[in-house]
Amino acid sequence: MSKRKHARFIRRLETEFSADGKDYRAISSDFSCDGLFIRTNHAFPPGTVLSIRVHLPDGETAVLKGRVRRALKTTVVSLKNGMGVELLEKNLSYTNFMLGFTGECTENVEPAEPKFRPVDIPQAVEETAPPAPDFMIIGCPACGVKNKVRTERLSQGPKCGKCGEILPTT
Repeated sequence: MSKRKHARFIRRLETEFSADGKDYRAISSDFSCDGLFIRTNHAFPPGTVLSIRVHLPDGETAVLKGRVRRALKTTVVSLKNGMGVELLEKNLSYTNFMLGFTGECTENVEPAEPKFRPVDIPQAVEETAPPAPDFMIIGCPACGVKNKVRTERLSQGPKCGKCGEILPTT
């Protein structure tokens, strides 16, 4: 039986964290509503409070504050070095990111600052989102892995992400 309160979701996202006046870059991988795992060789001891910035897939940046709950530093290849972090504060960007996985995660949310003040947007201009890119799923003939390729890049000769074989575009 797991001791965790919330389900974990695996995503590899670029992360910056700082503590004791030092800044570091790492990859965060194991996300939940109230915590995350930061893969790093610069693990801080449990109890250390971190300032964290996670670069989310939609271009937003989640600004978080967390406390190290566990730190792992080992030479065993099968184990990941890093820190398990309990989130103390999170902004709306992180909450929206987590809502993509689950309908939870509304506690301890700090109000987000608006992106634009009303005086910054002219009355006649409407904000429109850019169109979503079109994708194709192409199976690799060599290894069988399915690859997600943007339609606009088909003419550039896409390669398989696993074996590097050129993918058929027709």
